[in-house]
Amino acid sequence: MDERMRLATGDGQQVFRASWTSSTVWLAAFMALLAAGCVVGAVAAGSRGGWMFAALGVFLGLMAWLLLKPFLSAHPILSVGADGIGGFLLKGQTIPWSDMDDLQHLQVQNLDQLQIVLHEGAVSRAATASLFHRGLKRAIVLGPLRRSERAIAAQAALQAFRQHASHQAQTVLNGRMEALQAHEAFEARLRSLTPVPWAVYLVIAVNVAVWLFNLLDGMSPMKPTPAELFAWGANSTTAVVRDGEYWRLFTATVLHGGVLHLGLNMFALWDAGRRVCRWYGNGQFLLIYLGAGLAGSALSLHFSSQQAVSVGASGAVFGVLGALLVGVYQHRASVPKAMATQLMTSQGVFVALMLAQGFARSGIDNAAHVGGLLAGALMAWLLVEQIDEQAGAARRLGRQAVSVLAVLLVVGGLVTTARPGADHGELFATQSALDGVLPQLQAAEKALQADVDAQRARRLSEDGFIEALEQRHIPAYTEVDAAFKALDSRQFTPMLTDLAEFHATMLEIMTLEVAQYRSTAPSAQTRARLNELAARLDPIRARLRAEGDRE
Repeated sequence: MDERMRLATGDGQQVFRASWTSSTVWLAAFMALLAAGCVVGAVAAGSRGGWMFAALGVFLGLMAWLLLKPFLSAHPILSVGADGIGGFLLKGQTIPWSDMDDLQHLQVQNLDQLQIVLHEGAVSRAATASLFHRGLKRAIVLGPLRRSERAIAAQAALQAFRQHASHQAQTVLNGRMEALQAHEAFEARLRSLTPVPWAVYLVIAVNVAVWLFNLLDGMSPMKPTPAELFAWGANSTTAVVRDGEYWRLFTATVLHGGVLHLGLNMFALWDAGRRVCRWYGNGQFLLIYLGAGLAGSALSLHFSSQQAVSVGASGAVFGVLGALLVGVYQHRASVPKAMATQLMTSQGVFVALMLAQGFARSGIDNAAHVGGLLAGALMAWLLVEQIDEQAGAARRLGRQAVSVLAVLLVVGGLVTTARPGADHGELFATQSALDGVLPQLQAAEKALQADVDAQRARRLSEDGFIEALEQRHIPAYTEVDAAFKALDSRQFTPMLTDLAEFHATMLEIMTLEVAQYRSTAPSAQTRARLNELAARLDPIRARLRAEGDRE
């Protein structure tokens, strides 16, 4: 054993000191390096954004300093003896065993720490209070110790607690044992009621299978295009409300915007879904999942799906989470207290964080999340859980019918009150038709505009401009006109029709300009026709501009 790390005094006290080879030092060094990089960035950025780099550098430097403070202090990270427990984070004070109600070894984000719980009248409470620990709990982080020393230090503290705080230790251990037995008995009961949560496996298999079919169809595994997702059944208000494609409310829930989107949703479903499946049974789990998914899609019709296509199982997953929270709350008297507290806290915090993230970031269909969460909670409130073994078959069936009817009424109400938004079918059809024409169209327009600008700036003579029309621009616009005419008439949307008419009109104008300049056509008739064509262009431009603004 390295004597610099752990020392034993004559009275049996064990002292554990920080090691400069611990992972905390490497973390502090990394933060210090980042802080230095931010300083360099601040100098390079100057007055434009330099303050942001400087502020971040100060923050990272402060974090590095706080991590290194235990290594520069005379106080050990942990000291354990007959008189009590002490350490750096306890401000160098020793907490007597008689002041402690509990002592636990915890791992928070893979970081070892000892958590001390003081009783109300503890004399050391005020002496060890800090900015972040003013209540009854105190923490001793073991990160500054070597990895091999952390378990030894925790074991030494727990053994001393059992030895010197025997009454408290026995009471605490008995309570933990009872809670553990109650937890295991409750879990065993749920497993006996639903031995195999096959509904969760089925839902995950369907979502993964659809994604694999998407790949076989040529979709990108990371970021499929909105047009591809729409073709497969993504949610769109106009398609559902105006065109009657109600099936999109369901198909959107099994489509995903890439493997990361799929993976995150399936991970969340796997974590909470198996518990909900055992809590309500496989059949009722499917009711909750499908009902929440449809409700999420229906609420999205009033928000995200108005302008963008929407996909993902997250609305259904939020419904599963809502059902879990409601189930725990309804049966909080029969659910082990520690289990109920852990589920309500962890899942409740997760739901709150995900909803907050959805409101803070663009591109997230938070309406589907909220709709799914509320629908899942409503169905869970109406359904009878598996653990309610007193309920008869008639009551369970009746509740199932009521819950399905409630969700159908909600979904129907949301669908009928939604108003069409962007016409994604028309938009994607236009984009598809333009894929072959657009490069020619843009090149022709760019070349013509360049010569128009050159003539206005007197870099190109009128004779030179007419020659450019004859030799370059009229042939180029003729090719564009032919490309439009070659398209299938079924592909023509109002926007595409306007584009084709605009370029056909421009082609005729250029042809007449050349004829007028060369005196190969009657002057009066040519001028009248040019005025007529110029007047036709204005409303076409206005319609195209309006279409662009809607996109």
